[in-house]
Amino acid sequence: MKLDREILPQLAKELVSPTTWFSVKRDVDTTLKFEENLGDKLEKQNRLECLTLVAIDKASNQKVAMSSFQYPTSNFNRVEIGYTWIADQWMRSYVNTEMKLLMLSYAFEIMKVQRVEFMVHPTNDISNRSMRRIGATLEGTLRKYRFFWGFDDGDRNIYAIINDDWPKVKLHIENLMRNY
Repeated sequence: MKLDREILPQLAKELVSPTTWFSVKRDVDTTLKFEENLGDKLEKQNRLECLTLVAIDKASNQKVAMSSFQYPTSNFNRVEIGYTWIADQWMRSYVNTEMKLLMLSYAFEIMKVQRVEFMVHPTNDISNRSMRRIGATLEGTLRKYRFFWGFDDGDRNIYAIINDDWPKVKLHIENLMRNY
């Protein structure tokens, strides 16, 4: 489901917690801060600069995660997948793996991009492990590259999957899904 303003309160209730990386490192620890934070995401979505998707567990109908496609304004041969936020109780479950499989499949097979990028803060251990786990290649760390809020140092680990790698990575992720 596409992110919209009407679901922000319920999504905040599911995602904000004292233990998630966004809540701790980026001080998004209340429903109000969450809604303010996502306001910018909704504005970018309205300008067609990104698309934020919300994952829903079919069995419980619970909103369990969100992740975004970021569109570079001048180059549609690549796309970034990021701003992934998963509810605590769904971390290390099928949610992120399946969400990445669906988003990567769409990017490579429908959008026909040549490259999908992921930018992860070096201290976000869970996300860094997740990128390696799905088969993304760490290409390096860009220092003071992208800043969020006043307390972010801007450093980002850059991971990528290119279209040449996609068939092998897709098979790998599908095999991971069989373990759930």
